[in-house]
Amino acid sequence: MVVFFKHLNVKKTIFVPIFTAGPVFNVSVHSDNLTIYQGELADLLCIITTDGMTLEPDDMSFDVSWFAVRSFALDREPVLLASVDRRGIVTQSRRNGSSDLSLERISPLEFRLRIHGCEDHDFGNHYCVVTPWVRSATGVWQREPDIKAKPIFLSVKMDVLNAFKYPLLIGIGLATVIGLLSCLIGYCSSRWCCKKEVQETRRERRRLMSMEMD
Repeated sequence: MVVFFKHLNVKKTIFVPIFTAGPVFNVSVHSDNLTIYQGELADLLCIITTDGMTLEPDDMSFDVSWFAVRSFALDREPVLLASVDRRGIVTQSRRNGSSDLSLERISPLEFRLRIHGCEDHDFGNHYCVVTPWVRSATGVWQREPDIKAKPIFLSVKMDVLNAFKYPLLIGIGLATVIGLLSCLIGYCSSRWCCKKEVQETRRERRRLMSMEMD
């Protein structure tokens, strides 16, 4: 800004610097379904919003990390699940269970974490931490402070029907096989034993008839 002062036919020029405040970033976590049954897919969204100065999508980038706390009261150390840097490189932590993770950017301001084949140890509070990067007018990328979203609790329940389906089918199959074997054994036993008794009875009758004739 240029300010002119006119006094005694003397003109002076004073340059006053004007500082423009950058954008303010906000982060939240959202999920359409926070109650998941074992084996199902869980979708968690990390949503970034901006206030103040508007930037073009090409002038901002983000590092996003997902964490989980395996407790109800957030009284344990957070566990890093997966992260993606501003270049799009995804890094996953080592997992002990059979469930799998995937992290992807679905829009300039949205990142989705998916837990495939949820297990009981996938429950807990989940949240994302975002590190914004803003490109200045000179083309230099500047790192902004980290922003932590408010955690949301993911509950994983056991599907009773699926949990007992296979044992129930196995039990029914074994009972059917045992029942058929029992029927077969009973049939064979009655068939051969009764035939032997009939033959012995016929022999005794023949003996009696021969004795009477004598």
